[in-house]
Amino acid sequence: MTTIYDSAVRSFEAAAAVLMSLQNQRTNLAAEAGRALDGRPKVLLSEGYNSLARDVGVCIPQDTRAEFARAEGDDGLEFRTSGLEWMTIEGQLPRDLAAATCYLDASVAFPMPAVADVFLREFKRDGSVADSLHQEWTLGMDAASVCCLTLEEAGDDISARRIIIHLRQPPHRFVIRTLALTVI
Repeated sequence: MTTIYDSAVRSFEAAAAVLMSLQNQRTNLAAEAGRALDGRPKVLLSEGYNSLARDVGVCIPQDTRAEFARAEGDDGLEFRTSGLEWMTIEGQLPRDLAAATCYLDASVAFPMPAVADVFLREFKRDGSVADSLHQEWTLGMDAASVCCLTLEEAGDDISARRIIIHLRQPPHRFVIRTLALTVI
């Protein structure tokens, strides 16, 4: 006879197995970007695309400045900008990824809620790019949030794929505690 305890233990073990499986599919973009700070107090971002690590980059417009450092108490990454119109945080996806669902989760501290457009950008072998339709993602004041994108299988003409998080008018100062991408 199965007891309530035995059933609860089996449910816990099944949930733990799912979480461990998902952990292998998760890329912590904030932690990857934070590795660029190893041995440095801050990272200056130049206009255009800035590759911070193998799987993450940041892009800012021309004639602007931005930097990031570890937040006070090592509680994430603190960004300081010069009044940007936009800023993108970009996560690299495997090119050969089958059709999947991409979940983004973030915990951020903005002075007021902000909106990001999230979409898939595919880089084609002929040098052109194709963007999927965007999805709005509201990032709150000192809050966690989740966004979900459905990804189609990449065609043979695709050389690279990135998830683009396009922040509209990011504040002059904000903290990203966590930002992760999970593909299942």
